[in-house]
Amino acid sequence: MGTTLSRLQLAQRIHKLLVKEIEHAIEVERLLADPRYARDVLLVCEAVPGGELGALAALFREASAGQPGVPGHAAQANDWGRDTSGFGMTQPPSLAGPMPRTASLHQASRRAGDSEPAPLAPARPSWLPRWRSPK
Repeated sequence: MGTTLSRLQLAQRIHKLLVKEIEHAIEVERLLADPRYARDVLLVCEAVPGGELGALAALFREASAGQPGVPGHAAQANDWGRDTSGFGMTQPPSLAGPMPRTASLHQASRRAGDSEPAPLAPARPSWLPRWRSPK
């Protein structure tokens, strides 16, 4: 398969193979227009073992190289967020402030055999009616 395929043809082939391989359909138009959706779909394609989905994902990225909003890493205009995919820091470390304190690790790692019993979870209401014996 050459790189002469258009982005639309690649998107349609990816759609058909995803339906066949993992029984999940994608929106072809959104794949072509939304860079974040395209990134997610291409990551799924690369995660499916075997087949040609990984190669199609690489071809789609190559065909999208000249497009604005290329799926993948986005270069940021600041020093602290350079070359991030969006899952990094949302603000510089100097402005982030201290981490919120939660339960200490020592308290969270206690076992039932320690000095005090582990707390019980509250009982969940059942959707089944309770059987009562006649009096």
